[in-house]
Amino acid sequence: MTVFHWRRGGSFLWKGQWFWGLSYKGSNICSLQTPAASGGPDGKGCSSQQTDVPGKKSYAAVTSSAEAKDVLGALSAVCDGNLHFVAGAGYKCLCVIQGLVDFYVFSEDTTFKWDSCAPHAILSSLGGGMLDLSQCIQSAKRSKTLCARPHLLYNAEVQGAKGADRWANKGGLVAYRSEEQLEHFMDLFIKNLPLPSELH
Repeated sequence: MTVFHWRRGGSFLWKGQWFWGLSYKGSNICSLQTPAASGGPDGKGCSSQQTDVPGKKSYAAVTSSAEAKDVLGALSAVCDGNLHFVAGAGYKCLCVIQGLVDFYVFSEDTTFKWDSCAPHAILSSLGGGMLDLSQCIQSAKRSKTLCARPHLLYNAEVQGAKGADRWANKGGLVAYRSEEQLEHFMDLFIKNLPLPSELH
């Protein structure tokens, strides 16, 4: 479950809203419902607010303004004017959950498991997920296609790290709502990275 609060325009009043999702053994339920009581187009109780268009020419993504220059260049090329910068890992994930953007991409290791676990569950319940960006790039370079789905793991510490860094998302992350769009997006993203296709 994830909760966020914002101030109503022109007042000192705050409003809160929560989202939740569960993806377990083939069952997917979440708080994002279709207007009709049909339980969503996938029959799983959840629905996307956007229309998935596999292989579309341009995507919308969110990232950090502190992202590496090479990654920003590749994202800018793929997103064609639809690259957005906002603060907070949780808020960036929420932008994907709500369908405001297609992807959240971040190559640094400055997000942590507690930033990503709740949004990951919600995205999984919507048919998406949250992957290790570095492993995605390595997998795609080896097989020329994104056949592996290296989802973020929450039960293992980063080897050799100390303190809070033991629970960092070491390889960066890519959050998405649509499996159909993911492979095409990653193919374009990797092609636009400078050679060799490294994150930094």
